[in-house]
Amino acid sequence: MKIKRNTVVSLRYRMSNSKGEILEDLMNGPAIEYLYGDGKIDPQLEQELAGLQKGDQKKITLEKNVGKGLDDSFELEVIIDTVRLANKAEIASGLHEKLVNCDEDCVCYKS
Repeated sequence: MKIKRNTVVSLRYRMSNSKGEILEDLMNGPAIEYLYGDGKIDPQLEQELAGLQKGDQKKITLEKNVGKGLDDSFELEVIIDTVRLANKAEIASGLHEKLVNCDEDCVCYKS
């Protein structure tokens, strides 16, 4: 199944800034889930994810766009773990993230 509107996407990623500094690395941790098309992630990023499917890997560059809140350019390495159709409740109310402690040095989000 390909990523499209009203699909739930589970992915892992690593994000770095224009200097190559790693800002966030979720490649080896639990995947995050989000509802594609609900407007909760950067539209530039969402457009780049469209059409990908389970197992796909992609490098994505988000260009600096101060007007949209990006004061730097960012590079993301993304791995798609799963793609599934959202159920009616998820479409109606969205996915709700829950903050959990994986261990003493880690904070993770689960849907």
